[in-house]
Amino acid sequence: MQKLLQKEMDRKDFIKHVGIGFAAILGITTILKTISTMSGSQGKTVGYSSGVYGGNGKSGTQNVSKS
Repeated sequence: MQKLLQKEMDRKDFIKHVGIGFAAILGITTILKTISTMSGSQGKTVGYSSGVYGGNGKSGTQNVSKS
């Protein structure tokens, strides 16, 4: 890292190094997300959109109050 910081470079080389670093970071995060979804460690969604049309998740049955 120190060697890279001490290296003289022009604007084109700097942009190239920053682009490669950015692409590497994005690639690593994408790989980690893929591994976490493949292992089943994805959290269960909670809230209005968690069920069928905002219901309780069982198809055909809705919690409807009769008032």
